[in-house]
Amino acid sequence: MGTNMFKNLLCVIMLLFSAGSAAGNDIWVALFNETLQKARQGDSDAQYNVGAMYQNGRGVTPDRDKAAEWYGKAAKQGNTSAVSRLGLMEANQGSFSSELQQAEQGNAESQYNVGNMLTKGIGTNMDLGQALVWYEKAAGQGHIKAAYKLGLAHYEGSGVGKNGKQALKWLSIAADDGYTPAQYYLGKIHAEGNGVRRNYSKALDWFTRAVDGGFDQARGEMIDVTERIKMQAAGSKPAQQEDKTAKAQDVNKSATAEAKPANKPAAASVATTVETMESLMLGTWSRDEQPVAWLPSTINNCRTEQGRIVCFSDDQVRKSGSNTIKFKTKAIISHFSDAGAFNITYRNLVISAVADEAAAGNGVSAFDEAATDKGYAVKTGWGTEHTLECLLNDRHAVNCTKNKTHAMVITNQQQVANRK
Repeated sequence: MGTNMFKNLLCVIMLLFSAGSAAGNDIWVALFNETLQKARQGDSDAQYNVGAMYQNGRGVTPDRDKAAEWYGKAAKQGNTSAVSRLGLMEANQGSFSSELQQAEQGNAESQYNVGNMLTKGIGTNMDLGQALVWYEKAAGQGHIKAAYKLGLAHYEGSGVGKNGKQALKWLSIAADDGYTPAQYYLGKIHAEGNGVRRNYSKALDWFTRAVDGGFDQARGEMIDVTERIKMQAAGSKPAQQEDKTAKAQDVNKSATAEAKPANKPAAASVATTVETMESLMLGTWSRDEQPVAWLPSTINNCRTEQGRIVCFSDDQVRKSGSNTIKFKTKAIISHFSDAGAFNITYRNLVISAVADEAAAGNGVSAFDEAATDKGYAVKTGWGTEHTLECLLNDRHAVNCTKNKTHAMVITNQQQVANRK
């Protein structure tokens, strides 16, 4: 197997990992066995690739000695990549030995470095459990990044079981010292109620601190929590649990108040506007049998305010190039007419964008200590605003035109199900 073909297969496996880690592991094992067979037949590229798989633990338990053995076989055949990798392994092994010696003498920075090298398998075999031992030694001496790494490990369950309280303990130490990645994760803990009572106000405070400190990845989460606070203040509940009758009563009150000018309109006009809002709020709207985020559906929470319907969706995920994007949608439905027409404006809020390599679990956290420097191809925060002009035909169908060009039909799945 040539090196280029091997790299192409790695890309395929990364995509499989983003769909499911179990499937990805099975593919790695199969690829290792296939490559090992070619390596035993003398293929130098395969020998190099087997060495890399032993070194990184891809499809096999990490083993530096076996990695060096296979790199050595490839190097003897003139494989320049293997020669380079052997030299790098030797240099890294020397660095690890030096750092370990200083760490054992109590040097906090070296203890932290040893933890990093054990985490990534640099100069030694990868050992997440031992990495945490050294992080804790360093954190005990006040090393802030080590405290962050400990908290992150407990949050993610990396090398140790997930433990929200331990994550809170160590992340708080780093966050209180102004370390922005720790502030970001502390915000997530409070937003999720992980090891602590859920508190959106505290989450917003920590996300805001992280953003103010330059950690832009927290911006999407900050906006998300702000919207949750608004929904909470309005007494909104998840769509699947909300009392539909109470929603309809709220629609009547809000729409009547909005539509009531000084010269009283005809009762029929007000009723038509109310009926349109009521039909939308009581519906479960979808397109091509998939729920839409910009009308009341199973994937969002909607409320009425000042004669408008405001919807904020649950988390959604999509692919964009090499990134996996987590986002939400906020929609405002307004300008209701007596004829059943109305407008929708919506924007997507990108909460996070994670490269496939990170999603694949390559041992590097999606938000590591260098996150403030790396950035992402897809920016977090609000996206472009879109507009739809819509008409409610009856209680089970809405015709919309998006951005004045794209026509679509949205159906009320609740009415469809009732008719069946």
